[in-house]
Amino acid sequence: MSTKTLRVLFVSAIMIMTSLAGCIESSEDSTDDSGQSDEYYGTIMTSTYHVQQLVSAVVGDTANVELMSTSNIPVHDYNPTAIDIERLKSSDAFFYHGLELEPWVTGTLSSEGIPPSYMTHTMPSGEITLDYTTMLVNDLCDQLNNGDKVSNTLLSYEDQADQLEIHLEKGVQTLTFPAADTSHDGHDHDDHGDEDGHDDHGDEDGHDDHGDEDGHDDHDDHDAHADHAHAEAEKVINNPVNCPANTVISVFHLGGEHPKV
Repeated sequence: MSTKTLRVLFVSAIMIMTSLAGCIESSEDSTDDSGQSDEYYGTIMTSTYHVQQLVSAVVGDTANVELMSTSNIPVHDYNPTAIDIERLKSSDAFFYHGLELEPWVTGTLSSEGIPPSYMTHTMPSGEITLDYTTMLVNDLCDQLNNGDKVSNTLLSYEDQADQLEIHLEKGVQTLTFPAADTSHDGHDHDDHGDEDGHDDHGDEDGHDDHGDEDGHDDHDDHDAHADHAHAEAEKVINNPVNCPANTVISVFHLGGEHPKV
């Protein structure tokens, strides 16, 4: 290879390296000393841990998301300190749950110097009060009128129970109990007809010595049955508005925040 050709290749390599250096420098200039990109939105203050997680999932590393409370205090019992209020005022935005979950928010938002505030949870369309029972009943009536309907027949024998699957999807699930199978009853009685009517057992069946024992057995069964607590409806709603005719809704409290219907 001639000297002239080598000189051309060397000059070309220098030009390429210079261009790459310029690109690297430009990339470094787009990031400040803290490693944050140009799209940085400052500090966002949040009222609860769940709101903090929600906002963090949306903004990613484009903002610093902080929690108002710096101690492990239940959200219903928390009241911001003077230091917390100053931290809030120095932030760029405030996100809170709403629906009266944080009793302190209303008074805090009326203070001067509070940044733009946003509620993450609002009432369903058309609702003006936080009445979970009414919401559930309205939704149930809508499902009874317009929802998908699935009919299920419950089986008589335990060894067939795994054949029935009820998926807890939104809609109307109808449960039907099958008619009792009495075809074997007559056979059992015929086979044992002589034994049941046998004269040798007449005295035993009517023996006075067993009268008290039988009575005690019945009493024991009754006591055992009484030990089983039966759930009773806290409220029964007959013919609720917008439901099909003759609808009866029973409301049970089975634990958790909201009633079960």
